[in-house]
Amino acid sequence: MNEEWFRQMLIDAHNNQRTHLRRIIDGLSEDQMKKEMSKDEDFTNIARLLWHIGSAEIYWFYKSGHKIGQRFDDSDLEVVLKKIAENTERVAEVINTCSIEQLRITPPSPEGGPSVAWALLRTFMHGIYHTGQIAKMRRILGAPDLPVEDVNSWSLAVDSVAALIHGFLNDSIQF
Repeated sequence: MNEEWFRQMLIDAHNNQRTHLRRIIDGLSEDQMKKEMSKDEDFTNIARLLWHIGSAEIYWFYKSGHKIGQRFDDSDLEVVLKKIAENTERVAEVINTCSIEQLRITPPSPEGGPSVAWALLRTFMHGIYHTGQIAKMRRILGAPDLPVEDVNSWSLAVDSVAALIHGFLNDSIQF
């Protein structure tokens, strides 16, 4: 396992998280996504959580020294979904072109950082967490059941990180 393997594993992890997110919101109407579900000022509905997921990615990749997009408004659901899709493309570009040093998992510190790998793993776990909240909101809304044939999206997303950790624990990542 080498640098290229690790780059691809990071991209796959992000894509698997994004596939799971798309699965969870599949079939929801704009009205359902904007329906007030919580008293929480920040995350009152699904649309707001989607905006938060995309905004966090932009923030952490910016902190890593890689601009993947501009801040965007949360008022237009179509824009939010478009920006999340753009983030997905830009994250892959950054992972494919960043330096080897940026592939090391380096958290933010007063001296700098975070690295690209840290930003990706941080936003990946953040996205999985909020996707779980969206799944719960979906059930509360009484939205249609999700297709059974792609029920494995959560496992694929979570197992992507397990594979990365496995590579580190076995000292099989060499770069």
